[in-house]
Formats: sequence, structure tokens, C-alpha cells
Amino acid sequence: MTHILIGVWFALGRLPFGLYRATSSILSAFLALVLFAFARERRMVALTNLTLCFPKVSVSRRIVWTIQHIYFYLRTFLDRAWLWSGNSSTVRDRVRIENPEALAALKDGPPTIFLAPHFLGLDAAWSRLCLEVDMVTMYSNQKNPVLNDLILHGRSKFGNQLLLSRQQGVRPLLAAMKKGRPLYYLPDMDFGERDSVFVTFFGVKAATVTAVARLSKMLHAQVVPVTTVYSNGRYSIRIHDALPDFPLEDDVRSTQAMNHHIESWVKDNIPQYLWLHKRFKTRPSGESRIY
Repeated sequence: MTHILIGVWFALGRLPFGLYRATSSILSAFLALVLFAFARERRMVALTNLTLCFPKVSVSRRIVWTIQHIYFYLRTFLDRAWLWSGNSSTVRDRVRIENPEALAALKDGPPTIFLAPHFLGLDAAWSRLCLEVDMVTMYSNQKNPVLNDLILHGRSKFGNQLLLSRQQGVRPLLAAMKKGRPLYYLPDMDFGERDSVFVTFFGVKAATVTAVARLSKMLHAQVVPVTTVYSNGRYSIRIHDALPDFPLEDDVRSTQAMNHHIESWVKDNIPQYLWLHKRFKTRPSGESRIY
């Protein structure tokens, strides 16, 4: 059954762009309303996150953001069909780098960490950047082996990319960066207390990994944020200036500064940030569960 669903999904991705855009948009809009109505657990996760992060915003506005978010989540999920099975010209046409000169300027500089917060277009950004540079990244194994192989194959489609599982540890990652590969790193998921500190995200304590601060300090690497916006079937990537004066004196302050930067980008694109993730699942000792 999994193979059949993947086949249908990829067949949809091979439709001409105009027909694909209309079909996938209608399908995503319909499913977003259905899931908002019936997927109670995930709906409540998104609404809880938005309530914690934007307590002064009206309930109706948070509901609209949640429906929009589910739509964008589905829409960008469907786009992985052409990202992972299409050719390089399709990816170049549909995923644009706003300031490619910034990417070119990084090639002769110090080691680079591409800081990629969980905006829903992050897979599109990865695929597009793979056409320009060979990178290293880390991934979490999926429970479904067919899906796991599909993701690894899709994300390795262009260039000579190095994908490391979290179980492989940090040594091969350090070796790859020392040889000049930029690290494409997703810094803002709750992986529990290990290697994390509690710093605020929109004023709420969130367990946040310190890897960006530690790697930046260890390798004297520059941290270059990459954010992606989806609009009408296409994606726009912005390569930001390297974070100034980073890392700071200690890992906690550096990680807090990183979260504040992410907050500023989220405010510009609220519905397309990953609100379905239980970002505040891990709590400091003595605090009650949120979800």
C-alpha cells in the first residue's frame, strides 16, 4: 500500500505545472479543513503553540493561522514529489534563491553552518542548495523503512550530499565540515534534555539543542541563516548575513540569541512555521506538562 500511495503521489508531481498547482492547491485546501475538524490532537498542538507564543492575538486569528498552517503543510508535503523525482531544471524554475551572490561569497570563507529553522519550505531550500554546493546534514530515522529510504534517496538526488543519522554521532560531521562542506542544520526541535538547555522561545521555556553554538565555537564557523517562503506553487530562499558576534561567551547565551533571531523570522511568516511539532514537550523540573 505504501508503494501505491508513493506512486500516485509522484504521478501527481509529474503533471504540467499549471495543472499540478491547481490540483494540489484544491486538494490541500480540502484536506486542511477536514484535518482541522477531525485531527483533534494535532489541531490542539498547533493551537496550543500559537496560544503560548502569541497570547495577545485573538482566538479567531489563531484558528485562521492553524488552518493556513495545515494547508501549507500539506501543500509543501505534496511538492516533495517533484523535488525528489523531478529534474534540476524543474527545481531551479520553482525554487529561487533571492540573493545567489551571498551563496557565492561563502565558498572561500570559514566553515559554514546553514541555520535552517523549521519553515515548511526547508526541503525545497535543501534541494535547491544541493544544485549549488555539496553539504552535510543530519536526519532522524523513520519508523517506516520504505518512507525512510524514499526520504534519503530524495534528499540525495542532486550533487554529492552527505546525510548522517543522529546515531552516527558528531565525528563524521566534524570531518566533513573540516573538508569544506557546509552543514545544513535544523536547530529548533525538541529532542529532550540531552545536549539541550532551557531558553525562551517567544517567552516560553523550550528545550533547545546547543549544537549550533558548540560547533560554531569548535570550528570557528560562521552561522548563516536560510529561510524559505512558499507562494503560489513556488519557493523563495533568502540567505541572510552571518549572525553577528556569534557565538557568545557561553552556549546558553548563544542558544538564546539564536532563538531570538528565529522569532524575528517567524513573525514575518507565521502560518508557514512548524506549529504541529510539540516544541514545548520537554519541561523544566517541576513544571507541568503542556500537551
